[in-house]
Formats: sequence, structure tokens, C-alpha cells
Amino acid sequence: MSSFDYPILSRSDIISILAESQIAAVTDNDFKNIKPDFISNLYTRLLIYLDALNEEDQGQVEFSALEQIENPDLLIGSFQVMNLYCRLREVMASLNCPMQFNLRDLIKPDPRRTEHFLSGILNFCLYKETKMNLLRPI
Repeated sequence: MSSFDYPILSRSDIISILAESQIAAVTDNDFKNIKPDFISNLYTRLLIYLDALNEEDQGQVEFSALEQIENPDLLIGSFQVMNLYCRLREVMASLNCPMQFNLRDLIKPDPRRTEHFLSGILNFCLYKETKMNLLRPI
């Protein structure tokens, strides 16, 4: 039985895998000057690709939770970031990522850490795709 492998991909490999999988069109410059909106969008696209996040569920909060907040309109962006953060922590934990994913990785991303986390998610995407291709004939 094979197991999931966790090699760290180079920046050019990450860019090419994202393009080949039609997840996102990114450039090397995007990784040199990482912006929080860019990285949140990229992680969201990856989680949707993995079926770990539904497009409809992004930023949705239960009405009972909204009743507890005085001005919920002001916090919609915060809800989206926290939902994405919680989902990414779950994914990274399930991948046995050696680095701990934290909120700073979404709000003020570091290029080196971002490449490490993207490597883990993309390696799992490739692993999942390979296993699914083996099962298709069945």
C-alpha cells in the first residue's frame, strides 16, 4: 500500500501545477510580493478543488451567531478569514504538515511558509488524482 509523500516543491513547480490543474494562473512575482487577498483567494481555490470547501458556504454565518453581534456587516470579512483559517488548519493537520499553520499565514503571509503549505496541498492533490485515476477503470 502506498502512502502520501510530502516533498517540498519549488516555486516554478507550484506555478506549473496550479496552471496545469486550472486552479489558478499565478506568476513568480505573485509569490515575491504576496498579498493577503491573493493568498486567501488561492487557498480558497485549492480547498474548493479538493472538495474541502463549498463555494456556497464561504463567509456564511448562522443567524443565531449574527444575533449576538451588534454590527455584523462590519465583520463579514473577518468571518470569511476565520472560516478559511479553520478549514486550512484542518486540512494541514490531516496532511501531517510538519509546520503549524497559523492565522498570520493568511493575514501577513511569508513566501517561504506559503510555498511550504502550498507544496503540501498540491502534493496531496497530485496523490489524490493519481489514486482516482487508478480507480476509474473499476
